[in-house]
Amino acid sequence: MNVLNALLITTAVLFPFGWVIYRLIRYPAKAWGAESPLSIKIEYEVTKQEYFTRFDFLFLIFFVPMNVLGLYACLFVLLPAVQIYWQGIIAAGGLAVFIYTLWWCVRLFELESQYWLITKGKTITLDPTDKSVEIKTEDGSMRITADHLERIEEHTSGLSSGKMVAGYAYFIFRLKNGQTVYLNNNKSYLPYALQEYFKSVPTRNVPHKIPWIIAP
Repeated sequence: MNVLNALLITTAVLFPFGWVIYRLIRYPAKAWGAESPLSIKIEYEVTKQEYFTRFDFLFLIFFVPMNVLGLYACLFVLLPAVQIYWQGIIAAGGLAVFIYTLWWCVRLFELESQYWLITKGKTITLDPTDKSVEIKTEDGSMRITADHLERIEEHTSGLSSGKMVAGYAYFIFRLKNGQTVYLNNNKSYLPYALQEYFKSVPTRNVPHKIPWIIAP
């Protein structure tokens, strides 16, 4: 192995590790530190490209053909080759696992579709000066402070939920005028900002086995 190959291998191994360490170091500053909406005004919009190129979504896309391939192997390779009972048990078990996993993938695609509907086309501004959340859409804008809110609900996965839905969560703002506003909890600093901005507002956590978007 020459020096160049050794350098490339070392870089390939250490770069992901270094990136993770960097993100962990930066997390406090962005979530609740000097670069967070607790200290400075932050505006963000999750674009279609950003949303559908997340690691979780790309992994889901990759996971589907892998399971289809496994299902195909069970149906057309393993099951036809069964000669004794324990081989049949293994093939049938594998078939059940792949079918169940594909069913979960379909459910996750449904979740992704629901969460994209409450995410797309929204520009969110978090302002610590007046502790407000402004939501801009193509239909207009809405500025929310503690005085406007009746209560906040945080819908999350529960203790009985599987790890596959652990990353899904959203907020529902119940306004005093009867309006309901949905906000995807897809930023690390968002829960900290809302907790600080709306200390006086009743907040309720609503756990779900699968955190579907509840229609208004």
